[in-house]
Amino acid sequence: MIVEEKSNRMLMVRALAFAALVMLAFAYVAPTWWVSLKAPQYPDIAFPQGIRIHFHMDGVFNGCQKIEVAEKQEDEALNCKHEMDAINHYVGMYPIAAGGPVERVLSPFVFSLLGLMIVVFIVPGRTRRTIVMTVGGLAIGAWMTTALFTEGGYKYLSPNYVTDVVTTMDLDEDEYASWSGIEMLQEGYNEALGRYFRQQTIIDHNVETMTLAAKIAYGGLLVSMLILIVGVGRIKAVYWLTVLMPILLPVFFVADYAGWLWWFGHSLNEMGAFSLKPFMPTVLGQGKVAQFTTFSYPHYGFGLLAASSVALGFAALLRRKHILVTGDDS
Repeated sequence: MIVEEKSNRMLMVRALAFAALVMLAFAYVAPTWWVSLKAPQYPDIAFPQGIRIHFHMDGVFNGCQKIEVAEKQEDEALNCKHEMDAINHYVGMYPIAAGGPVERVLSPFVFSLLGLMIVVFIVPGRTRRTIVMTVGGLAIGAWMTTALFTEGGYKYLSPNYVTDVVTTMDLDEDEYASWSGIEMLQEGYNEALGRYFRQQTIIDHNVETMTLAAKIAYGGLLVSMLILIVGVGRIKAVYWLTVLMPILLPVFFVADYAGWLWWFGHSLNEMGAFSLKPFMPTVLGQGKVAQFTTFSYPHYGFGLLAASSVALGFAALLRRKHILVTGDDS
């Protein structure tokens, strides 16, 4: 009876972790957050959801849908991402593509690592955990290095990220066929910073800074995987990190999102047509900027992240109870 109870407990741990892994995978391709602007010049009949954009882990995309009403017929949906950029630039705000360039280019590797950590958390046996972490870590490291630093490496990045960059820049395939992932980041960031405000010295400095940040983040991911490989089978704290980091992902996302909103509101370019004091855009809820009402709320992708975290939290508690009851932490 006791043996059966222990077996059922670990079965539940693995089921919860697997459910969390599936939700994490779907969260990556789902819209995580949405933002909308409404103003008198954008009436509800033509813009029922306002000027709306969707934030994904690997890019920012149009959130407007094609309107088919008697007063307005469209062949295709308005590009609300472009419309929002056009609105924002009047007060000196940079285009949306200027935010989170490192996070977007590295997102497939970060999510793959988080998924690997969840798998490692439920693998029985310290030696087997180390083997799985080693094989998976080496694969992610090789994939990431190839994508970021080899000619044509952009092909190994997220397809949505690549589409976001090349459609925003209006590029033909032969214009970026030889780009590495780092070059795609540089070109996309250069275009975003200079689309409305052509201050090349400032742009070059910021692109150089962001390139360095990407390389530091790349190195940080490699070091993190090395620590996990060495410590997951030997050090309890490292083992528990395999579940703690995925649990905290929603917190990391909101913190990063809020940080970039602060940057947008406090990096207003003096070349804007209208002068506006630095401000903090609305992170969650409804706000007001000039005549525009802003809305910022989680999308269903964030719900998947939160549900994944809850499932992992229960899995971690059950795993801890199993260790306390049995004394078996292998």
